[in-house]
Amino acid sequence: MRKDVDVFICHASHDKDSFVRPLAKALRGLGVSVWYDEFSLEIGDSISEKIDAGIAEARFGIVVISKSFLARSWPKHELRGLVGRDVAEDLKILPIWHGVTRSEVAGFSPSLSDKLAIDTQTLGAQEAAIKILRTVRPDLYERQSTDQLETMGSGAAIVELQEEIEKLRQQIAEYRCPFCSALMSTRSPAPLDPEQKHWDVVETYECGLEMFAGEIRHPCPSVGPPL
Repeated sequence: MRKDVDVFICHASHDKDSFVRPLAKALRGLGVSVWYDEFSLEIGDSISEKIDAGIAEARFGIVVISKSFLARSWPKHELRGLVGRDVAEDLKILPIWHGVTRSEVAGFSPSLSDKLAIDTQTLGAQEAAIKILRTVRPDLYERQSTDQLETMGSGAAIVELQEEIEKLRQQIAEYRCPFCSALMSTRSPAPLDPEQKHWDVVETYECGLEMFAGEIRHPCPSVGPPL
């Protein structure tokens, strides 16, 4: 049975700004479903219950091991839950070393130090997210080129989409009544003078507005009669 969450991120809060938050956002931008406290917890939630549920639902557990992680008890509680599932079930732990050495990790957990890990000294959050994507969602990884993955992971794809939507809105606005947003019904050229030497465009809208050469011939009913 497929789990509802691709990855659960276990980390120390001290590391959010420097690495964890950018990693979580990059993973989500790549299409990975992420259990991360800032995405998954709401006011009034039982933190321990939500975390336990997140661990139970995830297929992979990302553990960001740092000096802050090693010094605090709450991340260790999350790690125990992940390790328990790693041993008893089908969850896989993906360790990330964030400013720590192998000997420091070995002193904390020999089993973790023996796993192939991502080291943030050589990979940033975006690059780490793409590497993780290849493991946790190979189906998504294989569909995209490296350039596309980097764009998606950085959030640039969302920015580009928003810009494209705004352009379309502006284009659509050109074909609507500026007063009531009624659709344009016709747009055709017409002469400006009896000799038909100069021409401009007549625009009519479903509401009754008629514009010629930028001037209003017949007003939109929503504006009311002129004073």
